[in-house]
Amino acid sequence: MVILRKQSALLSKARQMQNSSKRLSSGIADVLHHSKLKTYHFQNCLPRLPIPKLEDTMHKYVTSLKALEGHSNVNSRSISDTEKAVRVFMQHDGPELHKLLVAHDRQNPNTSYIAKPWFDMYLESRLPLPLNYNPFLVYKRDPNEPMNDPATRCTNIIVSAVRFQNTLNSEILSPEVYYMKNTAKSAAMQTLVKYLPNTLKLRYIPMALNGAFPLDMSQFENLLNATRIPCQDKDELRTYPKSRHIVAVRNGHFYKVEVKDLSGRTHSPAQIKASIHRILQDKRPHNEDSVAYMTTTDRNTWASIRDHLLDTGNMNSLADVDSAIFCMVLDDTKVEDDTESYNSTFLHGDGASRWFDKSFSLIVSSNGEVGLNFEHAWGDGVAVMRFFNEIFDDTTLKPALTNETESDNELVEQHVKPIKFCLDDRSKQAISEARHRYKSDTGRLRVASCEFLDMNKDYLKKKKVSPDGIMQLAIQVGHYKFFGHPAATYESCSTSAFKHGRTETIRSCTLEAQKAARAIAMGSVSSVNNKLASDESYRANVEQLIRKSCNKHNEITKDAAMGKGFDRHMFGMKNMAERILNSGTPALFKDDSYITMNHIILSTSTLASHAVSMGGFAPVVPDGFGVGYGVRDTMVGCNITSYETRDVQGLVDSIESSLRDIYTVL
Repeated sequence: MVILRKQSALLSKARQMQNSSKRLSSGIADVLHHSKLKTYHFQNCLPRLPIPKLEDTMHKYVTSLKALEGHSNVNSRSISDTEKAVRVFMQHDGPELHKLLVAHDRQNPNTSYIAKPWFDMYLESRLPLPLNYNPFLVYKRDPNEPMNDPATRCTNIIVSAVRFQNTLNSEILSPEVYYMKNTAKSAAMQTLVKYLPNTLKLRYIPMALNGAFPLDMSQFENLLNATRIPCQDKDELRTYPKSRHIVAVRNGHFYKVEVKDLSGRTHSPAQIKASIHRILQDKRPHNEDSVAYMTTTDRNTWASIRDHLLDTGNMNSLADVDSAIFCMVLDDTKVEDDTESYNSTFLHGDGASRWFDKSFSLIVSSNGEVGLNFEHAWGDGVAVMRFFNEIFDDTTLKPALTNETESDNELVEQHVKPIKFCLDDRSKQAISEARHRYKSDTGRLRVASCEFLDMNKDYLKKKKVSPDGIMQLAIQVGHYKFFGHPAATYESCSTSAFKHGRTETIRSCTLEAQKAARAIAMGSVSSVNNKLASDESYRANVEQLIRKSCNKHNEITKDAAMGKGFDRHMFGMKNMAERILNSGTPALFKDDSYITMNHIILSTSTLASHAVSMGGFAPVVPDGFGVGYGVRDTMVGCNITSYETRDVQGLVDSIESSLRDIYTVL
């Protein structure tokens, strides 16, 4: 009898667990995973972002400037003038500003010296967000092709995004760690650091000693339920932790879509799919008076009109958009298999169905292509890429539903509600002006791309050269061959290995890269000389120059990642003089060479991810190029934008020719 009672109790317990499981599956599955270590386990023991030595910063600045010799604004005389300006700075303003920056940093031990001024730089900029700041990433298609049905893929993405939110809010999302070795991933090591105290960085040290570096996760707090609010002269970032809805946009019409009930439990995938279907069935024509156009304007104009919208009865409507977990765009565009189609859809769109202020928007095209466009003030690549990758893995490996899952229409009227705006003549006039201006601005954008199939990640590693170094060199060679001179170049590098780190600049235009560029251009296989193909000794010499260029690129990349670049230090000192001391801009930062160095012609960036098919952004200056590039398992390639005054196709062709030259040498 005792045995029977025990068996009965076990069966009862099993039924309870089964019923609990069924209740969970009636909504979404709850979370992505349950990490042994809490999400922010390492946050308070991260090392602080170092401030480089003043002498090192000035030396690196002058060395980087010398690599630009040949530029129309940089010659031996201007370099000599800058060296004199640096010596004066080192004797007067420099040491005092550096000392004050270090002291200010010590007084604020819970952040980095760059965090606040970097946030301020973004939030004080009055430039429109699209084209100037917001980049985009495109997901690879779901390998199970029927799952790319727009309603199905959209639903699975929403479900996975809410799973991510639940995991993050419960602090069971595994900490973001850069693992150089697998030893730190062992159960024993994870258990050790779990129970080590935070005192004296004890939980951080074993990880670092085993080649694992926890990354700053402070930006994750602004990833979801967040938006940028336009204000006069300086915007604000706001979060809404208790939000239970997303905002969906289609044809310039907005919808509040509840994805959680009052208790915080997520609606079933079938119910969410019904909500998406309801929006897709809305037959209203394109909304020419979409308030979304205002998010494409300069920030003071938008701030003024937003205040007017609040005064004319739109407080609740704006609150519904601002407080949404994220923005989901259901785009009627069919994205063709060409770079221009991807850029026009995911970089900017027509403006009516984008709310560029949201921390990010997921954009789903009519043929199931999906992209992510994100606002840049709140954060950088680490948080975005973690979300991006987790969503791809969850939707493809553990999808909440299939394309054959029927919608549950029972409560759809309660879950989907149109967001309506009351617009008077002033608002409509402002929207009309914004619409025409945006059409003109985006109409000036030009796009070109290339894929070079003879080189890929494995090939370059076998040749023992840095894949990133090779791509950056190809960009330098391409620009030199096409324009005949070097250009100020920016490559983004994360400093998230430090508390509240943001980014540092990798100055890829180095003396070594330019020496290689001149040699390659002189003997290019596409030139009359054709030395690279015919002269073995010449080719061997160029190979050494290529390797030296890659080695230098590795060196400055490591310096940047370790907080030892020069750009953020100089930015910090300039900011210290202008904001803290209110003493005006020191002469060094008014120097023509400094202005030329910071007029970035080649703004470059790459992201390594198994989930990304491509990404891109617009130029950061009117006469510049936005260079997104990638090194894949099957090829290397780039996606480049410019405005109509620059020949972007010519530059891309020149870079492709340079890749061919480098391949010939290697």
